[in-house]
Amino acid sequence: MIIDVFNHFYPKEYMDALPKPLPAMVAFLSSDNPVGGKGKSITDLDYRIRQMDKFGIDKQILSLAGPTLDDLPANVPVEEFNKIYKAGNDGIAKIAENSRGRFKGIATVSLLDVEAAVEETERAVKELGLLGVQVLSNVRGKPLDSPEFEPFYAKVSQLGCGLWIHPAYIRTIYDWMNDEYNMNMMMGWGIDTALATFRIFRSGILERHPDLKIITHHLGTLIPLMAGRINGFVMGQGKNGMPPPPLKKTPIEYLKMFYVDTAEGMWKPAMDLAYGFYGSSHMLFGTDYPWGDTPKIIDNIKALNITEEEKNMILGGNTLKLFKGAF
Repeated sequence: MIIDVFNHFYPKEYMDALPKPLPAMVAFLSSDNPVGGKGKSITDLDYRIRQMDKFGIDKQILSLAGPTLDDLPANVPVEEFNKIYKAGNDGIAKIAENSRGRFKGIATVSLLDVEAAVEETERAVKELGLLGVQVLSNVRGKPLDSPEFEPFYAKVSQLGCGLWIHPAYIRTIYDWMNDEYNMNMMMGWGIDTALATFRIFRSGILERHPDLKIITHHLGTLIPLMAGRINGFVMGQGKNGMPPPPLKKTPIEYLKMFYVDTAEGMWKPAMDLAYGFYGSSHMLFGTDYPWGDTPKIIDNIKALNITEEEKNMILGGNTLKLFKGAF
């Protein structure tokens, strides 16, 4: 069974709930613009199923496409986010319920309102039957280990659901990175994902909540490449001149607790590097559809110099184990 754990869709309920005119990026992504719009790939369910059949994908776990609302210019009041996200989460749950097993879904919440995020996460899992929740890799510049987010991690841990981290724009950065060559999305997203991963482990969140099932996008981005450097530097300094808090495990052990999808696996050396660090047990097939090259990712998984059992673990077996009984 091949299960795509990280791909994106705009359900009708979400599109209807968004302010009009639509936020520029949402309007662009959902258009048929030949330069980068995704049109029916991201809004037409029948088309998506035909594409899944073409590529040999048995099931997808749907999530809202990024950039989500709190990753866009602040033209929507925070108090409106909850209604819009709820509509999107309802839409994804409806698709999953009526899909005859082809789709599962996850909710999206904004940590700009932690109390609402906690409530919506519980509703999404207990009432809507979703597998977990998606957040961005920073909260309008706040790192994901900010103390006010602790109730959210406690709720996710209590529910035993998954936590998907989607890349976000780096907020404070070189001006040219925002305006030239699409660099913030192209490279900044990967950097920000790595920073979020680092801060979650170093701040002790995984020590307080060791059962968290955290899934990051794009093969862990910089983590496999820089793990040795992280391991060598991380224990020497804390925050704001304070001594670093002790950890019970080594940095490498914590970093390997994360699960990564294969969405950067269109580049075979990246797939090899991720496998060398995470091994087959913490890699989950994910394509970033409709952006990723699904056939190429599958080919590169099958080309790994590993056993067939391990390939099957990556393609679907690990997801079945992680969300036992959900499929």
